[in-house]
Formats: sequence, C-alpha cells, structure tokens
Amino acid sequence: MREVWENIKEFMKRDWTPAEKALMIICAVLLGVVYGFLIAPIKAGISCGNNNGNSYVQSDDGYWLGDEE
Repeated sequence: MREVWENIKEFMKRDWTPAEKALMIICAVLLGVVYGFLIAPIKAGISCGNNNGNSYVQSDDGYWLGDEE
C-alpha cells in the first residue's frame, strides 16, 4: 500500500498545464457523481415531479371522473 501511495504522490508532483488541471478536476467530480449514483439507495424508484395526487384523468365518454352530470 505504501508503494501505491508513493506512486500517487510522484504522479501528482509532475508539472501540470492549466488544461490538464481542469481535466483532472472535472474527471474527479464526474467520477464522484457516478459513484454516488451507484451507491445511492433507491427504495421506491426514481420519479420526477412532486406526486401530490393531482392527475389528468378523463373517462372514455369525455367527462372528467369527478364531474357530475
């Protein structure tokens, strides 16, 4: 493990151009996002919206389900 740490420190000590620095930061952030999605507990699936009970439901005859005739 110590050898791996030494290799990482040696890799980070080299001269970096600004473009390489930005690329490394972007890659690290995106890798963290992907890792976060993979380990996140999804219990009831993924949904977009607030699910407050409102719905757009119309019966076959063209009336709203809550309308009285």
